[in-house]
Amino acid sequence: MQAQQAILTFSEAERPLGDRLLKIAVEIDRVEGYSDAHAIAVARMAEKIGALMGLHGVDLTALKFAALAHDLGERAMKRNYLLRPSVLSWEETLDLWRHPILGEQAAGELRLSRQTQLLIRWHHEWWNGGGYPDGLAGEAIPLSARILRAVDSYFALISNRPHRQRFEKLEAEQIVADLAGIEFDPQVVKLLLRILAEERESEAAFTHSAPEPAVAFLEPESETSDAVAAIHSIESPFDKPQPEIETTEIELSRSYDEAIEYQTPDEITSAPADAESQSEISDEVLNGKQDAATNAESLEQNDEAGIKDDSEKPADEIEEALEKVES
Repeated sequence: MQAQQAILTFSEAERPLGDRLLKIAVEIDRVEGYSDAHAIAVARMAEKIGALMGLHGVDLTALKFAALAHDLGERAMKRNYLLRPSVLSWEETLDLWRHPILGEQAAGELRLSRQTQLLIRWHHEWWNGGGYPDGLAGEAIPLSARILRAVDSYFALISNRPHRQRFEKLEAEQIVADLAGIEFDPQVVKLLLRILAEERESEAAFTHSAPEPAVAFLEPESETSDAVAAIHSIESPFDKPQPEIETTEIELSRSYDEAIEYQTPDEITSAPADAESQSEISDEVLNGKQDAATNAESLEQNDEAGIKDDSEKPADEIEEALEKVES
């Protein structure tokens, strides 16, 4: 009942009678064998269309109350054939056509307004005059009764009944559209189809925009927190202190003694051997310098003595000397 009241709301003045009619509407739906809350759905949609067509105040209240109690006569009749899974016979159909009049009388007993009583009486009148019980046509039928006729038919089509399965919504909308100007007021049908289309678009937009639940919400809180803690406890190799790499930049202008200060460990290890070889090289260089000085003095003496250098020897003598050395 709370869900039904959330769908259909009442003002403070409407609430006492409205709450009573909600309970009666549920009972009427059970008598007729509806699978859904038929009367409440009719009242909600009828109120919406009535407001768009200019109804307000007591007129809109009468429409809403008549929608909730529109099949009050069937509740009074208590016919077993309403729940039978087969088509009614002609005699049963004639009997059923009496329910609008019986509903009008039952509404009077409930002290509903006269306007509400008449709407219950005429909610089966057709736009072309082919309805019952009085054969009214066109605008001779009150606007609220015309709204009831179209809305009641649509929601009956999309509900399962004892003698047939429900129609798909789009199929039911097509049936209502085809009967515009025959059974239904064309303006009422136009508004009904527009509201249904808007509601369908709103439902589709809500379905596509709904966020998917996160996987983390499906896991127990303790396990999730433990997993997060375990992840944070893993040490990354980049978190550990890295050894500093010493870079040595030796200017070209520095001397050998200055470069020694920047030697690597390998160079330091091999330093004694390098020192010995360096000393040998130094001795050789020193000896070489001494020999060079001695040779220079001898060359000067040879020049003075008139002795010629080997470079001035003939080519044949040079070749013979080379052959001797090779052999």
